[in-house]
Amino acid sequence: MNIVLLNPPNKHRIQRRFMCSYNAPNQLLPPQELMALGGVLRKLDNCKTFLIDAIAEQYNTLSVIERLKSLQPDVIVAIQGFECFEEDMLALVKIKQSLPSSRMVLFGHYATLFPKEILENTNFDIIIIGEPDNIFCDLVKCLLNNNDLSQVSGIAYRNQTGVVVQPGDSRIPHPELLPMPAYELLDLGKYFEPFLKAPFGLIQTARGCPYNCNYCVRSFGKRLTYRSTDQIIEEIIFLKENFGIRSLRFIDDTFTVHSKRVIELCKRMIELKLQLEWTCLSRVDTLDLEVIPWMKKAGCKRIYFGIESGSMKVLKYFDKEMDLTNALKVLQRCKLEGIEILGLFMIGAPVEEEEDFVASVDFAVKANFDYVIVSELIVYPGTPLFEQLRTQINFSLFPYKNEWKDGRFSERNKRREKEFYRRFYYRKNYFALHAGKLLRHPFQYLDNFTKLASFIFTKPEKERADFI
Repeated sequence: MNIVLLNPPNKHRIQRRFMCSYNAPNQLLPPQELMALGGVLRKLDNCKTFLIDAIAEQYNTLSVIERLKSLQPDVIVAIQGFECFEEDMLALVKIKQSLPSSRMVLFGHYATLFPKEILENTNFDIIIIGEPDNIFCDLVKCLLNNNDLSQVSGIAYRNQTGVVVQPGDSRIPHPELLPMPAYELLDLGKYFEPFLKAPFGLIQTARGCPYNCNYCVRSFGKRLTYRSTDQIIEEIIFLKENFGIRSLRFIDDTFTVHSKRVIELCKRMIELKLQLEWTCLSRVDTLDLEVIPWMKKAGCKRIYFGIESGSMKVLKYFDKEMDLTNALKVLQRCKLEGIEILGLFMIGAPVEEEEDFVASVDFAVKANFDYVIVSELIVYPGTPLFEQLRTQINFSLFPYKNEWKDGRFSERNKRREKEFYRRFYYRKNYFALHAGKLLRHPFQYLDNFTKLASFIFTKPEKERADFI
């Protein structure tokens, strides 16, 4: 059986994950969930696996179809994005039309929430519901043996009576039992993160996120499940020895949830002299001052902090109450240790007033972030905030729409988004504070600031890009 794992094409450098998708013109991360499914296939007999990352390969839909026809897949497995959902559906429907004998399998957050609606509006064959690895393994075994799909839990499919939805176990309790992702299916030389050494890799050490942020889609759920430190170290060494990686991203939703676990991993990396620079995602209220020096010694180059707002009122609205005074201490300690800090902020909470917006900008400046990324709040189905605000939002899958009913609200958010960037990056001392980095990476900085200026000084309806 020939199986193709597909990251669908798009004209933008879309990063797709189960929890999110976003346009990131200045970075490209490997498609982790697809690599994980490739690892599952590695242990099955009579399967030949391919991975087409149309984003990394810069394929359009016709190029993908041409490549697929050369492989003659029995099964095509694709991940769907969020704001690019309609584009993904159009591309995948066209691919299925061109290869009608190939089974089209879809997974992702929307696929999990709306399997029946997707099957009724597309020519796809099967939807995987929830955390896909074990379900996918059972599905492939079923297909290999020509068994009936009714024997597989956690999928949706069509039969003579219509769409059948068969829920299964929602989570994998022991991800450490899963095989290593199939890195060998990719050219890791195509992936990168800003200002990090190449080649670049990516590792997930845990799944899920235990916090209560009401706007957030988590990686498969709230319950946090871990891989072992030994397994993580083994994977890092594998990437170094086989792909020569010099930097990597720990892609966990919140890498620093448990300090002892982070310190243990850092100590092992130091003892083994792995000499990698790496980045991760964190919350300031999970990062105690004892952990930060260990992270630096182990090679931590940059931490991405989900700050969201510098207003306690807005943070409380998001169910993300944290001590902003203590947050500043944590951020300052990171700077003292020589770790870059990037702040992720959201504009557009319904309770956000002008003083709350100003408080966010002031916090970003006071914290002296190396970089900020500012995004308009998008409220997604499956989150508590969506249920709270659903009367204020126009949402549909076909055609895809996820927007505020009050267009004036969205226009205000777009203006504030641009204003945040302008106030943060175009202040007098920013370039002075970052002169060293400008000298080390002049062309990357010039490219990013050109994109940023193009976004800031154009009309609000201009298509959004993200910046570092």
